[in-house]
Amino acid sequence: MGELLGGTLNILAEGCAPSAGVKRGAVVDIDKTVQAIKQAVEHAEAALGDQIRSVYVAIEGEHIQIAPCHGIASVKRDDQEITDTDVIEVINSAQVMRLPDEMSVIDVIPSSFTVDQQTGVVDPRGMLGYRLEMHGKMVTGSKTILHSIRRSIERAGLKLEGFILGNLALGMSAASVDEIDLGIGLIDIGHEKTTVSVFYRGDLVYSYILPVGGDHMTRDLVYKLNCKYQDAKVAKEEYGLALEEMADGSEGFSFTNINGEVMFEPQSEISYVLEARIEEMFTLVLNRVQKVGVPTLSGGYLLCGGAAALPGIQELATRVMGQTTRLYQPSSIGVRHPKYATAVGVLKYVLMSDHHVSKSRLEKPEERVTVTKPNGTTPDDHGHEVDMEQNDRDTKNGFGRLMEKLFGV
Repeated sequence: MGELLGGTLNILAEGCAPSAGVKRGAVVDIDKTVQAIKQAVEHAEAALGDQIRSVYVAIEGEHIQIAPCHGIASVKRDDQEITDTDVIEVINSAQVMRLPDEMSVIDVIPSSFTVDQQTGVVDPRGMLGYRLEMHGKMVTGSKTILHSIRRSIERAGLKLEGFILGNLALGMSAASVDEIDLGIGLIDIGHEKTTVSVFYRGDLVYSYILPVGGDHMTRDLVYKLNCKYQDAKVAKEEYGLALEEMADGSEGFSFTNINGEVMFEPQSEISYVLEARIEEMFTLVLNRVQKVGVPTLSGGYLLCGGAAALPGIQELATRVMGQTTRLYQPSSIGVRHPKYATAVGVLKYVLMSDHHVSKSRLEKPEERVTVTKPNGTTPDDHGHEVDMEQNDRDTKNGFGRLMEKLFGV
């Protein structure tokens, strides 16, 4: 939860819980997902001293698709001045296209507008014109997965204010305007997946989900050490390094293996296993990015996500990617860890933009916003069926300014 004070993001509270019921961005167990959401919310409420009633959800996953879109609308006011209503109409017109039955529109993100013959307009409101056009991107996702997320939020006793594309919000929060314009890669290393995003010329031009994350590093250690998963996790988080050469010869991890034997594993061996997995992951990322068609990423790469906190990972990424790599972590007190990067990015995206638009009007957001990162949902606790199409319409956010207008910091 956060608020905007004088243009500065102030984190009010945070709440974390293991993402039980969620696997690679999709809900696989609604009851467990609901309990995880409740646990995280209760944690945040205890720190806040107030009740949380509604949330924005950072949406990611293999089901997300991003495609170019184009909308056209006529300016209907007698004085020909373009208003919020015209902007909403032109955004809605871009959604009048045939989608597969299993897909639903999450968002329409304008890149630029054209007023009559004037192209490259960032914000057309207040201008005079007869014809308004919009060029942008449409974000769509699996109707089933989105429905599950919505129902999980509702069963947790919360109102879903809208879906926000996590990597888009993160990129605009973590990278500077110049980096987004000249080209930058964003590598968000999560628990079971790594999200790769490429920004170029002020736009998100590529997004890919690599099904490898911190969990795979832990499981590599499970097999290497022949130990329990929790012991392998401790070995990774307390003794693991992304570069074997950084290991201390006197450091190591004592544990009991699954045969009941007390064992000792040197830090160098733990780091050797982690380095092999991480190097493979960065190689796969590099191969993908090289096929995008962006001539150069002058801004290099940004690393974030929980697994990005592993010491030495920045140096290994620079070595494999062949470009400058830096670790991003939010600067706000209380969330200075790479794992909070997406949540903080969504807060900034919502609070510092006109992004969350209702279907009838454009309005500034409330000054206090909560964001959650679950991945799924079902019928509410009362067994009431919810009009899914109406909910889809309610959460189809429409207006996002150009990145340089959103975050000039």
